[in-house]
Amino acid sequence: MPTITYVRENVRVEVPEGDAVRYPALENDVPVYCGIYKFANCHGNGLCGTDRVAVSPSTNTSPLTFMEKFWLRKDLQKNPDIRLACQVKVYGDVTVQTQCK
Repeated sequence: MPTITYVRENVRVEVPEGDAVRYPALENDVPVYCGIYKFANCHGNGLCGTDRVAVSPSTNTSPLTFMEKFWLRKDLQKNPDIRLACQVKVYGDVTVQTQCK
């Protein structure tokens, strides 16, 4: 089973292969939504683009989805590891840097 390490929060979670980053984060009190978006988000449907995280290595994740390409088009130029927590699936061990403090 792959392991997701949320670096800022120092949390490690084993997940089934193909699981998204968002759900294990929320289940373990790791914030993926900042500010008002804790309440005003699309609940993991990829429609709001507010659950941005940096995930590496990209070789252990799914390819960018259409919604990620749309929402992250400017951010990807600055950081190619940026993903939407609800869209990225893990297929091996990854580290995740959340954006919220």
